[in-house]
Amino acid sequence: MFDKIDHIKNWVVGYFWRIYNIVIGFSFQKLEGTIISPHQLCGKDCISIGRGTQIDRNAILTAWKSYRDQKFSPSIFIGNNSYIGENSHISACESIKIGNGVLTGRYVYISDNSHGNGSLLQSSMPPIERPLYIKGPVVIEDNVWIGERVCILSGVHIGKGAIIAANAVVTKDVPANTIVGGVPAKVLKIMN
Repeated sequence: MFDKIDHIKNWVVGYFWRIYNIVIGFSFQKLEGTIISPHQLCGKDCISIGRGTQIDRNAILTAWKSYRDQKFSPSIFIGNNSYIGENSHISACESIKIGNGVLTGRYVYISDNSHGNGSLLQSSMPPIERPLYIKGPVVIEDNVWIGERVCILSGVHIGKGAIIAANAVVTKDVPANTIVGGVPAKVLKIMN
């Protein structure tokens, strides 16, 4: 009896999310994947999500076209068959490109921008008033595994097949087929 109720419940929930994605899909640049219960979506017309990709519950996807007097041309591209975990946050002012087959844990933060450039002059300003600073685009190539609570910051390029250990803060490029971890992230192993 409970199996039948669970089956019906799962079917209804799945059907709801399919309808939800059809309705919101028209406002995206491209939406072929599935978004489940997003917390915040900003700049949907600058976001492209590939086939078979799933964005899990309470994810925040923000493509900022402007901030105070600054203007941007943001782009968030997520390839095919990727999975972005619950409560993750992706924030772009310039460009974030996530390849095919990428898997992230929960609470992952990926951003190509920060409040200020770390200068002494800007430290006297409240962070919310500092101009957004972009060190460069973020590129995450195919088949990368990103652990829970990882932060990937502006200007980082992560090569194919890399593994980012849980709780790492990635501030520099990660070569393909490399395992990194720590704060800041350092190479732990090169896979052969």
